[in-house]
Amino acid sequence: MAVLQSVAERNSLNDMQLLAFGLIANKFLDIYSREENSDGSLISHQSKPLRLFLCGPGGTGKTHVIHSVQEVMRFYGCEHQLRFLAPTGNAAALIDGMTCHKGLGLKITSTGSSLNAVDSGDNYGVLVSIHNRTVLRDEWRNVRVLFIDEVSLL
Repeated sequence: MAVLQSVAERNSLNDMQLLAFGLIANKFLDIYSREENSDGSLISHQSKPLRLFLCGPGGTGKTHVIHSVQEVMRFYGCEHQLRFLAPTGNAAALIDGMTCHKGLGLKITSTGSSLNAVDSGDNYGVLVSIHNRTVLRDEWRNVRVLFIDEVSLL
């Protein structure tokens, strides 16, 4: 807990930021403290995942909270267990993440040839190949924290 207090003080988190940071970081520490298999993957448990909608106008410190959580995970050598996704390439670049489609291995397919699906009535589908599923399982096996930025665009 001293780590959380140190990070919160160093980053000068305000009361609302501290509340969100505490919820996320404590959940991470709860999962971190559980037993692991020899390959580093988590032993299955019944703990419910934390689903937190962190919102507010620009400049309220949402990214500041996320960077603080990232700092805690880095301290425990678990920064690689953190993923950042966003619905657009620009949003993904701002958080040093990847698009939701890329991160989830989704390929959008179209049955038509029009560039404007709204006007043409083209049907779109999502394709995930068997190879992609295997790769995705390996890539996501040890991910413990997922942040989706600009979720309102999904």
